[in-house]
Amino acid sequence: MFVHINFSSIINKVLKIIQNLEMKFPMNIFFDVDNTLIMWDGKLRNHSEEVFQKILEDGHTIYIWSGIGIRKKEIEKVQLDKYVTNYFIKPLYDHRARLPKLGVNIEIDYVIDDHESVVQVFGGYHIPDIAKEDDDELIKVLNDIREKNKK
Repeated sequence: MFVHINFSSIINKVLKIIQNLEMKFPMNIFFDVDNTLIMWDGKLRNHSEEVFQKILEDGHTIYIWSGIGIRKKEIEKVQLDKYVTNYFIKPLYDHRARLPKLGVNIEIDYVIDDHESVVQVFGGYHIPDIAKEDDDELIKVLNDIREKNKK
């Protein structure tokens, strides 16, 4: 008894399945605090908790950093600390060179910051430092992370 197997057809089907998959890799995502997450008036930017939840659900890790020091108390106050893995001091100049001196020993995959220079160095999303009442910038951040993480 002879069984004919069409390997070409099987290979084409497998390739099509692979092409339709979105391969995702965990990213280390660094959020700035002032005028990025917490605005000048002390209010939390719209969609912060929702976006943090979804970032973690997507398999990424969230870090907080700030150029004025460790901001754990501020993040605890707005109840986002349960999503955060660690806190760091952000370098304000010579960004990459100063990472070891500031104890940042983690690969930075994506940053969200209101200072464009930081985003230019590490890659990520330059967020406006002013949030309107209907601000949806963090939703845009989430969509950008998901888009950049497609392979």
